[in-house]
Amino acid sequence: MTEVKTARRTGRPPLTDRTALLGAAREIGFPGLTVGAVTAKVGVKYSTFYRHFPSLEALLAALVEDVLEEAKFPEPTGPWQDHVRGTCSVIFELFSRHPGLAAAIVRLPELPRRGIEAYQQMTDLMLEAGFSPADAAIGANAALETVVMPWVTATDRGAGLVRRRQQTTDTPVALDERIRDAIGETLDDPPVKWTTSKIDLLIAGLELRLAG
Repeated sequence: MTEVKTARRTGRPPLTDRTALLGAAREIGFPGLTVGAVTAKVGVKYSTFYRHFPSLEALLAALVEDVLEEAKFPEPTGPWQDHVRGTCSVIFELFSRHPGLAAAIVRLPELPRRGIEAYQQMTDLMLEAGFSPADAAIGANAALETVVMPWVTATDRGAGLVRRRQQTTDTPVALDERIRDAIGETLDDPPVKWTTSKIDLLIAGLELRLAG
């Protein structure tokens, strides 16, 4: 019986692929993400990187989308207030687990798909509740911005709000002592209490707007 030999493929195998580069980017994290850091971790040249991603921004956008896939947003059912709080809580936890994610989202020229989905679900529920399109659009946007803002200037050790709290004790314009005490009691790091309080205040205002 004649032995059949499988033809051997010629040429060099690919040194890496898009998945490997993205995986390396996740390990590095957003704060230290550069083309050089990724290529060094994978062990390839810059030219190999650019065959899969045309720029660092393209890798950053792909990494943002990849990380946002972890988000398990609440189902768009029930009271709109619970959905807004639940969505903001999920996003907050995601920012907490991935330092630099919020700043990366702000930096991107296009909004991530998962972020738009979260916004769409909030606005849909608010429209169903009776909000005007303008109030639904602005209210949902304000909620998302409230969660993003503390993390935009965050470091890899926290949201940086403790330093802001300390600064309130020595300001160019003297703050009312009651305001200074309120900031000291509410401004935490990570800013769980601070952000939750702001979301609650926003929702209370939206409820009054809807009732009116």
